[in-house]
Amino acid sequence: MCSLPGYMSDQTIPRTEVESGRSPEWARGIRVKLRIVEAIELSLPPAPTAPTQARSEVTARLASLVGARSLEDVRLLVTELITNALRHGKLRTGDRVSVKASVDGDVVRIEVHDPGRDGDVAQRPPGPRGGGYGLYLVEQLAKRWGVDRDDGTLVWCELSSGAGR
Repeated sequence: MCSLPGYMSDQTIPRTEVESGRSPEWARGIRVKLRIVEAIELSLPPAPTAPTQARSEVTARLASLVGARSLEDVRLLVTELITNALRHGKLRTGDRVSVKASVDGDVVRIEVHDPGRDGDVAQRPPGPRGGGYGLYLVEQLAKRWGVDRDDGTLVWCELSSGAGR
């Protein structure tokens, strides 16, 4: 609940104060900065098509908000993180993998969550037969990245929304 000076927490601000265009006495001198954060959230079955579905949807939704070079980085990282969740998340029947991509100013944040709790989340050297590139690419392209294990596994990364590298 919110407490505003002069009003009880369950009391509505009088309509006349809102419609008048004047600030109520308690609000004078208060400055509010509004930020619009564009976000997309998907929940996918752990199927081989999940990386493609996530990449396509994120690309379509963020294309007008992110520079072309950064959008390519976003596409790659979404694909790699979803693939890692499928490969290493020890998912069971009925589990879901979720992806969230958001743009806040000049930062794109990608989060991929799976219910797995036991798999290692560690960068390994790329191998001669493939594999090992997921977190290596995250490390190379993202400004910051990390892992949260509070509820399953959430791997997140942040990169510039601008012109890219």
